[in-house]
Amino acid sequence: MSAAIMDFVKTEKSRGLATIQSDTGTFSLKSSGVYFSGFGKDGQALPEKRICSPLKVLGETRNQQAQDWGRLLEWQDNDRNIHRWAMPMHLLAGDGADVARELLKRGLVIAPAKSKKVLEYIQSCDSISRMTCTDKTGWHGGAFVLPEKVYGEDAHTWIYQQDGGAELATAQLGSLEDWHSNVASLARGNSRLLFGISCAFAGALVYPSGLESGGFHLHGGSSSGKTTAQIVAASVWGSPDTYKRSWRATSNGLEGVASQHNDGLLILDEMREISGKDAGETAYMLGNGQGKTRSDRNGGARLAKTWRLLFLSSGEVTLSEILKSEGKRVYAGQEIRIADIPADAGAGMGLLEHLHSFTTPAQLADHLRYVCSRYYGAAGAAWLEAITKDHKQLWNTLPQQINTFVETVAPNASGQAHRVARRFGLVAIAGELATLYGITGWAQGEATEAAERCFKDWLTNFGEGHRETKQILETVQAFIERNGAKFVNLSLAQPLPVPDQVGYYRPTENENGREYLILATQFGRVCDGHSQKQAIEVLRAHGWLNAPDSQGKASISTRLPKVGKKRVYLLTIQED
Repeated sequence: MSAAIMDFVKTEKSRGLATIQSDTGTFSLKSSGVYFSGFGKDGQALPEKRICSPLKVLGETRNQQAQDWGRLLEWQDNDRNIHRWAMPMHLLAGDGADVARELLKRGLVIAPAKSKKVLEYIQSCDSISRMTCTDKTGWHGGAFVLPEKVYGEDAHTWIYQQDGGAELATAQLGSLEDWHSNVASLARGNSRLLFGISCAFAGALVYPSGLESGGFHLHGGSSSGKTTAQIVAASVWGSPDTYKRSWRATSNGLEGVASQHNDGLLILDEMREISGKDAGETAYMLGNGQGKTRSDRNGGARLAKTWRLLFLSSGEVTLSEILKSEGKRVYAGQEIRIADIPADAGAGMGLLEHLHSFTTPAQLADHLRYVCSRYYGAAGAAWLEAITKDHKQLWNTLPQQINTFVETVAPNASGQAHRVARRFGLVAIAGELATLYGITGWAQGEATEAAERCFKDWLTNFGEGHRETKQILETVQAFIERNGAKFVNLSLAQPLPVPDQVGYYRPTENENGREYLILATQFGRVCDGHSQKQAIEVLRAHGWLNAPDSQGKASISTRLPKVGKKRVYLLTIQED
């Protein structure tokens, strides 16, 4: 930011005027409402009339680029709830009906046929108090912005301002003590529940940790209880019914949802509801933290939506299984950005491992759903109060804490597994910090133990080596298993031609496997979707492919029945 802008965004003290003069008359703010006195034909002031309930204009708002100007409004509804709204000034263009509609929706009482006078009153208020507005939740310097409140030492300089549309569904019901007595306490002894709650805290630490965005996917049958982990995680921030989202959208639609959850946790239920194409694109998009660049109405480039977040997904199947079922290739980058965790914790109770005082897993799951609908949001508020006070220390200590976790759980893992381990480490640290701040009521070490358990279950399926290596071996083996009829049997005295031929096969010298002589022109089909150069390196490293010929070529020249000399790749696959 330039020095000029830095000077411009300083907050100044408001004059707090109670009487405002306009071209058409005088507005007066009183305890009973806002009143207007116009001018008569003789220029004398007419009796004042009430135009709305008390409405304060606290100051002006604008972004860091001195654009998107607005007014910060405050009023009280008939239930004595205080409302604040950073109203964009451009909504006053035209008849201003959008502003009046929003004010009425939020409980301001406007006298009949006086909407335009209320808008005139807002425009006439001249305040020197200024705040910096943003349409993005999350960290802004030492402040953490949410739609309903800003946390941190710089909170007084920031305000959330959005041009309509859905907002982050944070809300609070019940106290923090209610939440950790009725919700967090029942997560103890259950690795997936502890992990889900820790994920809810970890989203706000993605930026301080310097990690990239990414997610976790709990997968299992319809009765495995995977949604229960999402419900308890959602209860950290708001009502699970409104905070939890669905995969039922295209990747374009999820851009806006992801942007709303910047520096937070996005919860997406049931991956099966999205197509394989959109699921693959979304995995990259959410992990990369940026949406598509599009044109504006004038043909220029609009700013792409951006975010930093963690996401917690669920579904009966994994992303890989969805893609494979639609005949699409699974890329290692997708599997890194969304780590698959089995919902079944292996205790014979689906997601659960400890039932506390309940008789069946279903009883505990039903109870958690009930208490999460009664106690929510207080934990997230307490968390933001704590981390904004400690934000400077977090920036300094989080990277080393994550490194320590990775060195413990994945000392010999590949670079890919290392990246995912860091994300699990962030979740572990978030859970431990929330415990240290007195938010969860857990014992120190419980969150770390849960994250380690979930990471090991992920690593068991992913493997410690590079994912592309495993995918190449699986691709080649699967091709040969599916297309055996496309190889000519060289063991026959008179080998028979085959349609759509890929190559030849014969027993190995010790007859404990087969050698496949793949025509050089057909090798790309065998390793479809992968770089041929990379496939050759992997196959050779695992002893599946012949050594280079005398000229250093990967393929070798050999004489074949009826066709003479041909270049082939000699692939050896041992029998189990």
